[in-house]
Amino acid sequence: MSGHSEDPIAEESKRFFTFFNLSMLLVAITGIEIVIIYVQTFDGASIIGVLFATSIVKFVGVVTWFMHLKWDKILNTILFLMGLVIAVFTFFAVIYMSDDPPKVIEFNVASVENDWSAETDYSSGDYVKIDDSYFLCLSDHSSPSPSPTEKSSSLTWEKVNGVPHDNDNIEGSLISVLEKKASTEDFRIKVRSEAFWVENN
Repeated sequence: MSGHSEDPIAEESKRFFTFFNLSMLLVAITGIEIVIIYVQTFDGASIIGVLFATSIVKFVGVVTWFMHLKWDKILNTILFLMGLVIAVFTFFAVIYMSDDPPKVIEFNVASVENDWSAETDYSSGDYVKIDDSYFLCLSDHSSPSPSPTEKSSSLTWEKVNGVPHDNDNIEGSLISVLEKKASTEDFRIKVRSEAFWVENN
């Protein structure tokens, strides 16, 4: 016997439906991956683990059937896997040699409490507080100068609708204007380097 099916049409039809069912499975897995990425119902490590597992399933399906390794000689499969292993190890070696994971050493949120004083030099961008209101300095000026609450101060001061906060992060000091007072629990810190992405709540 030649080893071939006695009904080549039935065999070809069976192979067609195998390819079709596999392609639908790959589409479904890809849809699941997209949902997992955008919904983000898991933590980062779990998402990466799930995506890694689904990628392996898709990879095996593609190379086994669509690349016809299932019907090729075993030597072709071994050569393909050897090249794949070398490529994967090279990729991770380059990634982890290029950078170190960034670390958020300290992050503080403190409301700006600089009370305005007539005997002070102010620079553009400074914030001051009078009673429960905050004002932004528009230009450099020295005392004596009008109070931010005076009508003649429109060229030097601007009232801020919010609460300025001084955010000390790993790159220095930044000023943010918030609708209300906040603490570090109200922020999500994202630190990115070439090889790593770190999120701290």
